[in-house]
Amino acid sequence: MDSLRGWAILAVANGQGVLLSAQGTKGTPASPGLQVDPTQTDANIINEAEINANVVNECGRTLLAGNIDIGQNTEDQLANNTVTSVTKGSTVAVTIRQGSADGAGPYTCDMDLTSNADGVSGQTKLTVKETDSADGNITLAVKMPSNMACVGASTGNVCTVRCFNSAAAGPFGGCFAVQQTDVTPNANSPATIKTEQSLEGVAAQIAVNQVDLPAAVKANQDASTEAEQGLLEANALLAINNLGQATGVAAVAATTATTSAKSTATAKAKAGKKGQKGARAFVA
Repeated sequence: MDSLRGWAILAVANGQGVLLSAQGTKGTPASPGLQVDPTQTDANIINEAEINANVVNECGRTLLAGNIDIGQNTEDQLANNTVTSVTKGSTVAVTIRQGSADGAGPYTCDMDLTSNADGVSGQTKLTVKETDSADGNITLAVKMPSNMACVGASTGNVCTVRCFNSAAAGPFGGCFAVQQTDVTPNANSPATIKTEQSLEGVAAQIAVNQVDLPAAVKANQDASTEAEQGLLEANALLAINNLGQATGVAAVAATTATTSAKSTATAKAKAGKKGQKGARAFVA
């Protein structure tokens, strides 16, 4: 049975657009997609309904690890020197593995100048030129804004870019971090970062968290490894919010959670939505 489940997720995930790399300034490292594992049967779903329901971050979730913790993934990449550099008005070359029709373009890209706070409505739209290649990959030439001022992450000069298509089974795509070199870095600390959430909004989110908490706790208890926690929590919250069928791959991902996550996932969702407004109840 496990082999059949593994085959099912392989068939689904391999058909989706997966962000492989984003190359900014020549000579600087290329940024990989946040959390998504291009070597495995993974995919990144960026679904507006799931984001608006506050089940996932603005970068969505991956099939193998659930909610994408943008803050943690970005800090990990900064530490590993795998964040590409950009300047105002420069162009980033993004490579996406199409796979099949669900991974096809056109792709839309936008930017969070704070790296992790703009949600669905606050993103800055980017100009994209798309080219299909003979090797099955899609190349996007993504233009950075001429007035860009990245202020995110611990370095104070990081933005997050999202690229996604309009596939009914997704949408699919990915996120990547860029580090701006022609801006004075912002001095980020808990004392200088203001919350945008109102008291009423916080109270409403607490009420939702109270409903979510038992399912999140159970997901952690059911996970046999730490690597499963993010995936099982995301699936549990999707079910509570009637979003389990929001994408065509959700059911397959849920039934294959244990088999796939044990060997491939890294738990990035357990801390919830770092720096986001009204974070959901993800339990460590």
